[in-house]
Amino acid sequence: MEKKVRRRVRRRVQEKARLVDETTPFAITEAFNQLRTNIMYTPHDAEGCPVYGVTSAEMSVGKSTITANLALSFAQLGKKVLLVDADMRRPTQHKIFELGKENNGLSELLSEIANDDAALIKRPHENLNIITSGAIPPNPSALMLGKKIGKLINKWKNEYDIVFIDLPPVGMVTDPITISEHISGYVMVATINKSDARHVNDAIDAVEQVGAKIIGLVINGINPKGEGYRYSKNGYKYEYRYGYYANTEDTDTDKK
Repeated sequence: MEKKVRRRVRRRVQEKARLVDETTPFAITEAFNQLRTNIMYTPHDAEGCPVYGVTSAEMSVGKSTITANLALSFAQLGKKVLLVDADMRRPTQHKIFELGKENNGLSELLSEIANDDAALIKRPHENLNIITSGAIPPNPSALMLGKKIGKLINKWKNEYDIVFIDLPPVGMVTDPITISEHISGYVMVATINKSDARHVNDAIDAVEQVGAKIIGLVINGINPKGEGYRYSKNGYKYEYRYGYYANTEDTDTDKK
């Protein structure tokens, strides 16, 4: 019992430590700055502000952490940012931002149980608003297929400077691509020594098959004591690398 309590405490500490702040190693902070800069200069065709979906091929690769820090980094520039947790199977944003379990969130919005104002959370982080996933629904795929999500996104486009949507892994469920017509571009997240390159390629193909764009590939798990991060461009792909786990080593993903 005591070991379980210690594990829960460690998990809470890890979640809290995931947000970049003044104690974060320079290499990590600069990697997020580089990622933010290149997203800022990514063109988007739709009217209103850009809406970016963050997804992955597999679970537990740091996707939600990337999304949270991206949203926070844009808010720190003075941009009016909305972060939406659309991973209604394994929601994480409420843990990262220590929000607790909110009564209303995206699932309530899509089910029309609550309105937008009731689900919106204005946090101490200036310029950043968050909509958590809400209660875990029995039919998240059906909710994402409904017309309500499109109406909400169109509304958010006119109210914010940029919107980030934390989506479930595209390699496991179809939720992320069902809303592709409303997404300006997708950021794919993978982790060194964990993500399978074939799964990542399959996930990218699944996004492209519906006519959507991959604007970035984030490789998680680089050693911040080494190179720290690297940015390169190869055709349509961008690669942004940053390190959170010092026990991993950088590898050349272009050779995988």
